Amino acid sequence: LEIGGAGMDLRPRLAASLHQPYGPDLRDLIRRVSGPDPCEVRQAAQLHRLLGESFAAAARAVADQASLSLQEVQAVGCPGHTAWHDADGRFPSTLALGMAAVVAERCGVTTVSDFRCRDLAAGGRGLPMSAIADHLLFRSPTESRVLLHLGGTARVVFLPAGGRPGDVTGFEAGPCGGLLDALMRRLTDGQAEFDPGGRRAVQGRCLEPLLAEWLAHPYFSERPPKCLPRTLFGEGFAAEAVRQARECQAGTHDLLCTATHFVARAAAESLRRFLPTGHAPDRILLSGGGVRNGLLWRLLEQQTPGVPVGRTDEAGVPAGARKAMSFGVLAALTLDGMGGNAPSATGAAGPRLLGSLTPGSSANWSRCLGWMGARFPAPDGVD
Repeated sequence: LEIGGAGMDLRPRLAASLHQPYGPDLRDLIRRVSGPDPCEVRQAAQLHRLLGESFAAAARAVADQASLSLQEVQAVGCPGHTAWHDADGRFPSTLALGMAAVVAERCGVTTVSDFRCRDLAAGGRGLPMSAIADHLLFRSPTESRVLLHLGGTARVVFLPAGGRPGDVTGFEAGPCGGLLDALMRRLTDGQAEFDPGGRRAVQGRCLEPLLAEWLAHPYFSERPPKCLPRTLFGEGFAAEAVRQARECQAGTHDLLCTATHFVARAAAESLRRFLPTGHAPDRILLSGGGVRNGLLWRLLEQQTPGVPVGRTDEAGVPAGARKAMSFGVLAALTLDGMGGNAPSATGAAGPRLLGSLTPGSSANWSRCLGWMGARFPAPDGVD
C-alpha cells in the first residue's frame, strides 16, 4: 500500500497484490493445529515458525512485483493465521500464528501483528477487525454499503451513507468456505480441497428439511456484536451433515447444494434482521475466495432482491486483496497512534491502539520512532 495522510485522513492506494497458496504439507499442519482434536505444542510452535517464513516470503515477493525496495517500506501488517478464537468463554482468548520476528528479520521492516488481542482485552469480540479500515477504504457520501467477506466464515461490515467511524457495524453472519471445504474433503476422502466455482453443488438439489434444521440454530438469533465459534460449523458439523445426507439417501451434489444454500440464506437473513433500522443497503460488495463460487453468488442475489451485488473491485479494492489491505491500513493507524478497532462493531469498551510491534532493522525502527514522535510529541515538561 502507498498511504498518504494520517489517522482518519488516511488515503490508501494499492501498489501491488500477490496471492501465494500454501503448499499441501503446510495446509495439513494448519488443519491439525486448528482442528477440533488436541495437537502437540511442538506442532503449533513449528507452524508458528513456518507461517512466519511464508508471510515473509510473500512480503518480499510482492515488493519485488511492485519494483519496490523493502528499505522504502515503513511497516508490515501481519494478522497471522487464527488458530483459535473464543470470545464467549469465561476468559475470552485468541491465538494467531505466524512469527512476526521472522517477518521483521527477513524483511528488515517493523512488523505490526496480533491485532485482535487488544480489542478482546477491552471487552470486544475481536471481530470484525477490518471495520475501521473498511470505513477508510469504502465509505461513500451517498451510498450505504454492505461489505460481505466470503472467507472461512461470512463476515459483514455495514457502512451507512455519509457515516462516521462510530456508525460502522459488523458481525459474523454464519459459516462459509470453511464448512463447504470441510464437506468437500469428507465427501471425496480428502481427494479434493474445495468445489471449484460450485460446479458440483450446482448439480444437486437443496434438501429443504435439512436446511431448515440448520437455520434453526440459536446462533442465528443472537444479536450483534457476535462472532462465530470456530468449532460450531467445523469438522464435527461436517461429519454429522454427511451422516444426515446419507440417512436420507442424498448424494454428494445434494449435500453441497444444501450447504451452499445454507451459507447464502444465513448471510441474507442476518442482513434483514441485524442491519440498523431504517438503513437498507444500496449495494452489497463481496470479497474473499467465495466470490469465485458461481452458485453462492447467484443465491445471494436471489436472497437480496433489488440490491445490486458486485465485487469490492467496483470500489477500487480487489476482492482477493481486501483482507490484506485492511491489515496494512490497521498497521498504519497503529504507527499514527490511532485506535484501529470499531467498538460499534466489536463491542469493545472504546477505541484502542492495536497490535504488537516487532522492530525491523535499526534504520527502519529509527524511522518509525521518528514518525511516531513527530505525530505525538511529548507533553510540556516531559523529556
